[in-house]
Amino acid sequence: MGVRAKIVVGLVLAAIVVVGVLTSQRESRPAQAKAACGTPVRTMAYADEPERPLRRDGFEQLFRSGAAVRAGGEDAVIEVADVAKLDLPTGRLIAGDPTYEDDLDTPFLVTVPPGSYPVSLSRVRFTATPGTIRVAAARVLVRPEPVTRWALAFSPGEDPAKLGPNEYYGFGVDSGLAALLDASATPSLCRLVAGGDGPLIPALDQDDDSAGVSLRDPATGPNVIAFGAGWGDGSYPTWIGYTASGAVAQFVVDFSVID
Repeated sequence: MGVRAKIVVGLVLAAIVVVGVLTSQRESRPAQAKAACGTPVRTMAYADEPERPLRRDGFEQLFRSGAAVRAGGEDAVIEVADVAKLDLPTGRLIAGDPTYEDDLDTPFLVTVPPGSYPVSLSRVRFTATPGTIRVAAARVLVRPEPVTRWALAFSPGEDPAKLGPNEYYGFGVDSGLAALLDASATPSLCRLVAGGDGPLIPALDQDDDSAGVSLRDPATGPNVIAFGAGWGDGSYPTWIGYTASGAVAQFVVDFSVID
């Protein structure tokens, strides 16, 4: 079933997920752009609180292929999928819902040296229903060094002092999809999505969106990497792993799939 066709079934499947029944169909639906492509639409930052205690460390464990885990109360196994290298010519990373291309103009405050960095997805395959796969986390590996400290990634306008013990700032998802891109790639994303008529959605349709896709605007600009977002719609935090010397080792988006 294509992403466009899932618009209708999305509402029904979203209700199924709420009651804890697993399904192999994507419960999400693509959203339309909020404004003309290239017109920034800034939203106010607000804090979210997960239903269970917020995971604050140990994100390396989400990328141990073959590890047995519990996800949504069910037995599952982690599979790590390498998608592609993400071009970060400015070193400023953006994470968000790709169908909200006009919102994706605010990168994280922490930057990395310009370059291309490998992106991997932590996927869980459910033991009882092997055809059911969800993306549990996405990682941008900046340097292959041990992480000694994790911290939330913040964007301009987000104030850590305003967060409660179990709160975080995350990016909103309303299409069941997430994307990673460089701050300079927003115009490219506009053309790749084009309100649902660009090549990005069909590219995700060709395969299970848990495999992820890497697309480059044929006109110009760095690539965009997109993939399924956990259970679907929601708000998801991004974490930064630091080395003992204080250098950025990786960014990890946690979709709160693994218990």
